[in-house]
Amino acid sequence: MFSSIRRGRHHQLDIWPGFVDAMATLLMVIIFVLMTFVVAQFYLTEALSGRDEALSHINKQLESLHFTLKHEEKLKHEAEAKVVSFETIIADLKAKLGTLKTELNDEQTAKKDALVNIAAFSKQIDELKEQLAQLNEAIGVEKAAGEEQKKSALSLSEQLKEAMAALEHIKSDNEQLKSENEKSKEKGKLGFFRSEFFAKLKHAIGDRSDIRIVGDRFVFQSEVLFGTASSDMGGEGVKQLDQLVKALKEIIEKIPSDMHWVLRVDGHTDILPIKTTQFPSNWELSAARAISVVKYLASQGIDSRHLVAAGFGEYQPLVVGGDIKDLARNRRIEFKLDQR
Repeated sequence: MFSSIRRGRHHQLDIWPGFVDAMATLLMVIIFVLMTFVVAQFYLTEALSGRDEALSHINKQLESLHFTLKHEEKLKHEAEAKVVSFETIIADLKAKLGTLKTELNDEQTAKKDALVNIAAFSKQIDELKEQLAQLNEAIGVEKAAGEEQKKSALSLSEQLKEAMAALEHIKSDNEQLKSENEKSKEKGKLGFFRSEFFAKLKHAIGDRSDIRIVGDRFVFQSEVLFGTASSDMGGEGVKQLDQLVKALKEIIEKIPSDMHWVLRVDGHTDILPIKTTQFPSNWELSAARAISVVKYLASQGIDSRHLVAAGFGEYQPLVVGGDIKDLARNRRIEFKLDQR
């Protein structure tokens, strides 16, 4: 009996290790599943984070593209505005060219009329010479009427002298007309180059209220080039003059070598008086500023024979007035492409 009890206990103890092993195995499986879940969760989190970063990057690219598109639209509108401006300039140039052609035709017509008058006077002189010869022959044949015919001869001789004088006067007028006609042609050509020069310079500098075209002159406000009561050019002024030099060099290559031209640089001040050791009056200040500009243009390769500097002080104002705007407009440097 005691032996059977021991066998029963021994049998119960044999079941427990198997149960423990089963539970340990189950626990390991659960731990493995949990680790797998944690690892999967980690990778899923990394994937979601990468997706968020990609979405953020894409949003930034979209914002950049939107900004670029706006900038391109702005450039397009500015380009369209410049095209309209250039079309206006071209229309003005065509109108000026038509006017010059009309003036040239008028001058050629006047020249033709003068040539016709010269031919008529020459014919009259030939007729007078023929009459004088006939009169001399009549004087030789009819000596009795010598005194009367002498008077007639003297009268005809005086008429001949007057006709010759008139012919010389007409020839002189014709030469003068030819000279004026040549000058007019040269002026017309120079006007074309001036318009092209202004157009190139306007395109290079752009739309600025302190740099503009007034009539046949290109006007820089003094503040663009100089400081107050100074003839020393600043860095910004030099940049603007470099644009002018570039445009002028392009035009010089097209101007015929036999055309006499100069670039006039005129200095102007406002009516406010100045009295310093360097500039006793506005005359000296305006002249010094014009000379500074001319010297700079010469240093950049513009032939000095084509440069002229002039100082006008306060005596050639664009506007008459004493307020700040009027004073600012009158302080200026003017450039004019002109005949020498």
